[in-house]
Amino acid sequence: MNPVEKQKRLYVPRVEDRFSNMKMLKISSLNDLVLSSMDILEPAPVDSDGKEREEVMQACEPVDLVVLPGLAFDRSGRRLGRNGGYYDMFLRKYEDLVKEKNWKRPLLVALAYSIQIVDEGAMATTPNDVPVDALVSPAGFSPISPVALKLYG
Repeated sequence: MNPVEKQKRLYVPRVEDRFSNMKMLKISSLNDLVLSSMDILEPAPVDSDGKEREEVMQACEPVDLVVLPGLAFDRSGRRLGRNGGYYDMFLRKYEDLVKEKNWKRPLLVALAYSIQIVDEGAMATTPNDVPVDALVSPAGFSPISPVALKLYG
């Protein structure tokens, strides 16, 4: 599915450095992705015309949904990443932008296999960890936060 055909904007993460800096760059098709040095598909920094890609922090409109990866999740929305803090740092910066522009906060949804969903207290988290609003697993959609419960509960 091409997001442009559906009138949607799709931003994909690109790791910038080893200091937890990550940008979300707009793509229009899977052809915009290149293999990174870590063998992960990421958007090329420039498009096929040599123009810099739009970065979500400079977008004119808010994002509706952020899909988050993780190694494990619990039913209260805690997310265990890979300990780099890339998504947490990005989400904090985007949260500041949302407040500054008076935008609606995006729904934070994690995709997980059932085995990745653990009991409460089974994983350590820090105050910097941003919780998710909902989980999507083979068992279905599980709203967690008050916002997700109001929308989908």
